[in-house]
Amino acid sequence: MKRIATLLLLMLSCGIFLLPAAVRIIPENGKFDTRFLVVIDSGSFAQASQEVMAYKNVLEEEGLGVVVMIGDWNSPDDLKNEIIKIYRKKPVMEGAVFIGDIPVVRVRNFQHATTAFKMNEKAFPIEESSVTSDRFYDDLDLQFEFISVDEKNPRHFYYKLREDSPQVIESDFYSARMLPPSDMGSDMYELLRKYLRKAVEAHKEVNYADNIKFFNGHGYNSDCLTVWQNQQFVIREQFPEAFRSSRGNAFYNFRQDPFMKYNLFERLQASGTDLFVFHEHGAFDTQYINGEYPAPPIIGMHKEDGYGPMEALSISLRNRYRRYSGERRESFAQSTMKEYNLSSGFFSRELMESTRSNDSIFAADINIVLADLRSITPRPRITIFDACYNGSFHQPGYVAGYHVFSDGNTVVTQGNTVNVLQDKWSMELVGMIAEGARIGFWQKEFQYLESHLLGDPTFRLTPGTAAADRSRDAATLNKNLALHKKDNKVWLAYLESDNPNLQAIALKQLSVKKPKGYDDMLLRYLKESPFYSVRMQALQRILYSSSGKHLTEALLLALNDPYELIRRNGARFAGYSGDERLIEPLVHTLLFSNESQRVQYAVQNSLAMFDWEKVNREINRQATGSHLLHPSETAAQAVSYFSGQKVRYDKSLMVIQDKTAEQPDRISAIRLLRNYNNHLQVAGLLEVLKDNSDDTEVRVVLAEALGWFRWSVKKEQIVEVLGAIRKDKQTPKELQDEIGQSILRLM
Repeated sequence: MKRIATLLLLMLSCGIFLLPAAVRIIPENGKFDTRFLVVIDSGSFAQASQEVMAYKNVLEEEGLGVVVMIGDWNSPDDLKNEIIKIYRKKPVMEGAVFIGDIPVVRVRNFQHATTAFKMNEKAFPIEESSVTSDRFYDDLDLQFEFISVDEKNPRHFYYKLREDSPQVIESDFYSARMLPPSDMGSDMYELLRKYLRKAVEAHKEVNYADNIKFFNGHGYNSDCLTVWQNQQFVIREQFPEAFRSSRGNAFYNFRQDPFMKYNLFERLQASGTDLFVFHEHGAFDTQYINGEYPAPPIIGMHKEDGYGPMEALSISLRNRYRRYSGERRESFAQSTMKEYNLSSGFFSRELMESTRSNDSIFAADINIVLADLRSITPRPRITIFDACYNGSFHQPGYVAGYHVFSDGNTVVTQGNTVNVLQDKWSMELVGMIAEGARIGFWQKEFQYLESHLLGDPTFRLTPGTAAADRSRDAATLNKNLALHKKDNKVWLAYLESDNPNLQAIALKQLSVKKPKGYDDMLLRYLKESPFYSVRMQALQRILYSSSGKHLTEALLLALNDPYELIRRNGARFAGYSGDERLIEPLVHTLLFSNESQRVQYAVQNSLAMFDWEKVNREINRQATGSHLLHPSETAAQAVSYFSGQKVRYDKSLMVIQDKTAEQPDRISAIRLLRNYNNHLQVAGLLEVLKDNSDDTEVRVVLAEALGWFRWSVKKEQIVEVLGAIRKDKQTPKELQDEIGQSILRLM
């Protein structure tokens, strides 16, 4: 024992700690206000130790202490326990990066922390209905229960969120993954070494936030040009230096070329870009750029021969036909020939075979796939994928990883591991990057279960310009974000700035420890701020951080705001609210705002949640005497639509209430309530929930669905009944647990 104690003392004096599971710790080299944790498997460290230590050194030269933790973890719980030990020590641990073979957690029972993912976890396979997420590691308050190890990949672990866990994400530190795609065609360790060298060089440069590019892909945000136009207004507030010359900013749209990806390749490989944002649809291996049916005459810049619009349409129809089989293929052929007046030979076997190769080439030309990314060198330092699945780091190959681990300049990307809501404010607080905040701090401020950084989360741009360097302000901002989250004096001072980025950050940070009058402050900024980004942040805080006392007033203001995204969110949340004072502005938007397709789409969904008779009367009142081209016909069309919706939802409620109906049909109808909070049905739904003689699984699913009524005018009624059922001794434990989870979500 004496010899062991002496050996341990010697190891401590050398700064080396041997922890359980053969974990090795390399501590920070000196004293720092904050520190950063590098978690790396032993195999990756052995292969890239020199590059890891160079990365550690360059961060410490910037004033950020770095702890390197090396090990081989057999379970996520083992790793999390080691992270907690380091996190609890001083100085403050502001972030972490997971390098190489680090256990991947796939989460269940936490879909309410995603923006859009709502797959039935019991009906679909576990590998499809789980969400890959590092919130398991960076939000230490969340409580999970281990389920199983993936049958095909032993490094993937399934966990469910416990019902008694906190139900919202409030990450304790920012995090990112450095995981080279295994199918890039290169040695993974060499990819890692090259990447780390690139990241170190990026930290040594002075790079001002003065060159940004945005792209909107086909089908995103309903292809609304108002969305595309308004984005430019708010981005100018957030990145002012990029608007001092025409070369500092660019906003691309899929309409600009039927084969837009080739233009994007040129833009992606241009030097000097600080930030490139893709608003698009996506898959783990695809960035969807152009649609299948390009309308304008097509002259392919990359081809000797151009495509005319009819040929392009023909190719697209044939490719669609090839995807189908059996009755679905035949049905598609018949409906297509009728719609386009095509001959019976259009889908003949001979023509389909003779055109297969050329049609395949055409299809490949409209989207970006992994094979494309192998042959280009993306140069933006930061790339954001506002898209579904592009950040799926659990896949052997994934879009975000190809951008990061290419031979280009990209050091960090943001992407999502599952599908993502198009109406999400994906650029929330992105102006922090222009102010020199480390990108990890930006990601941490609006985390969802699916959103992740891939690459270096400590990377930051330099604020200001060469003529007016504000780097010292950036150092202070990073320090405040790490150390003074609850110091309202700091954030109230930022709020007095004339800089919209700092004002928006302040409104968000003040929600951590709300000052007196916070709700009133938010409403005032929503009413009075001249800045799009500040008003939007005020609305976000009213929706997610306030007591809710100004909710209806805020939504009324939002529905009349000049910023399309504010109007869109006002329209969305009006449906979640159900306050009848919102019917008038919703109907006005429905009838008179055709230029804002995505807002109208939200209005259409929301009005279906209100009393049909009142919506009907308001439509006719506003249409009568208006300057609509055909007022009566327009009103009749709208009334007919909502009449049909009423029938649809009434039938759905009848199925839910019918004990003789098939269980899957009842559950399917209940799950519809997660997206569509039908306030008029709450009383009937609660009666089903209270019925002890009803099917337990139906009641459990219904209790979960009612947990989505967070903004409803019927919320208090729901919470009261949920509480009473939970206390009832006859209530099954499974239902009690689900009710407890829903109550936590509603509070």
